[in-house]
Amino acid sequence: QEAERLQRLLNVTRVLTWEARFSTSRFTSVSEQAVNMLGYPAEEWYQLDFLPVHLHPDDRERAMAEYVQYSNTQDNFELEYRMIAKDGRVVWLHNLVSVIREHGRPKTIQGFSIDITERKLNEAALSDLSGRLINAQEEERRRVARELHDDLNQRMALLSIELEQIGQVNDLTELHCQLESLQIQAREISADIHRLSYKLHPAKLDHLGLAAAVKSLCQELSAKKSIDVELQLSEFPTNLPKDLTLCVFRIAQEALGNCVRHSGADKVRLTLGTNSNEIQLSVSDDGCGFKMDSEIMKKGLGFTSMRERLRIVGGEMQVHSQPMHGTLIEVSVPLGRGETAFLSRPNDLSRGLHLAQL
Repeated sequence: QEAERLQRLLNVTRVLTWEARFSTSRFTSVSEQAVNMLGYPAEEWYQLDFLPVHLHPDDRERAMAEYVQYSNTQDNFELEYRMIAKDGRVVWLHNLVSVIREHGRPKTIQGFSIDITERKLNEAALSDLSGRLINAQEEERRRVARELHDDLNQRMALLSIELEQIGQVNDLTELHCQLESLQIQAREISADIHRLSYKLHPAKLDHLGLAAAVKSLCQELSAKKSIDVELQLSEFPTNLPKDLTLCVFRIAQEALGNCVRHSGADKVRLTLGTNSNEIQLSVSDDGCGFKMDSEIMKKGLGFTSMRERLRIVGGEMQVHSQPMHGTLIEVSVPLGRGETAFLSRPNDLSRGLHLAQL
């Protein structure tokens, strides 16, 4: 009964028990899980050279060399390698190995093989995500540096030159015209510095809160792009944690940016509100949409970064889209206890569900 219980546990946890002769690496015993794990019938496992033949080509030489080296020098060791399953899948195995010796030399090798394929795939996906996020971050830094150097720096240099030349102007009318021109340039430079700073981190988010920051984002987008943003806001907590507000703001920013860059939409509707348990955000557009099983959903950096931000704060996201039928993104972020105690009703955002055509 204990043996049956142990076998059930090994089957559930995808653990294979085995025994092999050291001299030939030939299996002499494998558990039932062997068939489920790799798909080969048990009799094939007992064939000579089954292990090296079915090892992944990139792991074969290393794994066999470590198998011999560790067996000769250690009584217990661990070994990881990939095997090719009968259906062509790559299966990662982590082996816990014990060596039985005779006259001091290894005779029989026993072990547990644990299927760690899912863990390896998750690690690879996380590594790929980290690499892409780092690359995106560096690209954004390069863009900001270029904008500072190639645009703002040169405009400031030109402004400085024109200020120097003002001292040589004697005609009051001409002086007045030049001063007006310099004032316009200074105002434009100030606006661009503000825009650049806002992209890096919106000050309104810290000082006025999430609702005001999202409203400003929608207004800016509507003013500069050929797209109508319809905004719907409800009453909002005044004391939301900064990590939650930043998360929701960045997701709104990314979703609206996707609408402008990729959807070809004429109209976008953004709804933001809370209930007693969570912040709720939805962004819908009438754009081109996409297939839900496309690479955009699986590997698109925008959706990946949104999911990662939500994972950190325990939030969830649902995406609905069809080609030529637009896209709907629904986000919910749970609130902690006591964080909705004080609801603000500022200005025109306060009258229940206020709808503004921006």
